[in-house]
Amino acid sequence: MNAHTELDATIDHEEVVIRRGERTGQPVIVAVHNTKLGPALGGVRLTKYDSPVSAVVDALRLSRAMTFKAAASNNGTGGGKSVVPLLPGGPQRVDGQFRTSLLLDVADVVHSLGGRYIVAPDVGTGPTEMRTMRMRTPYVGGYTITPEGIPATTHGTAGGVERALLATAQHLWGTTNLDGRTVAVIGFGAVGRSLTEKLIKRGATVSTTDIDESLREQAEAVGATWIPLDTAHEAEVDILAPCALGGTLTPALVPRLRCKAIVGSANNQLSTDSVADSLRERNIIWTPDFIANAGGILYASGIELQHLTPEQADHRLDEIAETTTRALERSHRDGVTTLAAAYDLARERLAAAETIRPQ
Repeated sequence: MNAHTELDATIDHEEVVIRRGERTGQPVIVAVHNTKLGPALGGVRLTKYDSPVSAVVDALRLSRAMTFKAAASNNGTGGGKSVVPLLPGGPQRVDGQFRTSLLLDVADVVHSLGGRYIVAPDVGTGPTEMRTMRMRTPYVGGYTITPEGIPATTHGTAGGVERALLATAQHLWGTTNLDGRTVAVIGFGAVGRSLTEKLIKRGATVSTTDIDESLREQAEAVGATWIPLDTAHEAEVDILAPCALGGTLTPALVPRLRCKAIVGSANNQLSTDSVADSLRERNIIWTPDFIANAGGILYASGIELQHLTPEQADHRLDEIAETTTRALERSHRDGVTTLAAAYDLARERLAAAETIRPQ
């Protein structure tokens, strides 16, 4: 993570809690950005940071992004995020009893908020960690595993990106038929692999890559072509699908892009919002990440909060295609970036909730 010397993030949050865990002494940061549409939902990020300020900035930014993701996807939840930073000079490995104690420390902070914030998986955590936290608090999501043994959030995220990609294809070419189309999936983790398999089944020619070179054999086994990571974003393809780290779409990269559209699961894909303008100037359609990757919260929330069947939860993912279409059509109609169009959709839902909120 990059170090920040100041809080260079928008601070319009309802509540930010920073507390040291009673068991481990490790700092736990919880940012509740907005609860107009429902309890704040967002993952707990357990990873290394250069400084405490970097961790706070990440929590502020990610929780705000979750508000727009939840609003744009009409999930009935608000935006929040928690961060447990592994800082220089402190523990760098989190395993065994220390890991359990740390998770219970996080659960304590979550529980103290009385349901205003629901914790879910993020970097460094998964369904197993969520089940551990459920021993201490009921305000936990993302603990479900599908009958196929896949985390519900992974299943939903990949399915949602697939629907966003198909809606983008429809907008571009007037069809969702991917026969003969080329896609580069950057990141062959759980979501990237699932998306790759889905797209190949739909007839697309898929190339992929990952920081972990050992995944090459698995990628080729499912029918994908492995490409170098350092030039993957510059692949000459119809659609680029960033499914790893965020911030990779930079002003310097945009002139080198050779794709027609970008649709992926990575969070915070734009290094700055101005990149959306640069992409529009090059006629490259960018489907906003907080629309495309909302399937994880839609699917898991459907099962765990709304008590839907897996089939019913899958149908919720169709909302991502509808929201993608609305954002792309609004962008074209109003002559604005897809980012601006998506923000407008989310703000309209937030404003509607404000007008009907009981006084």
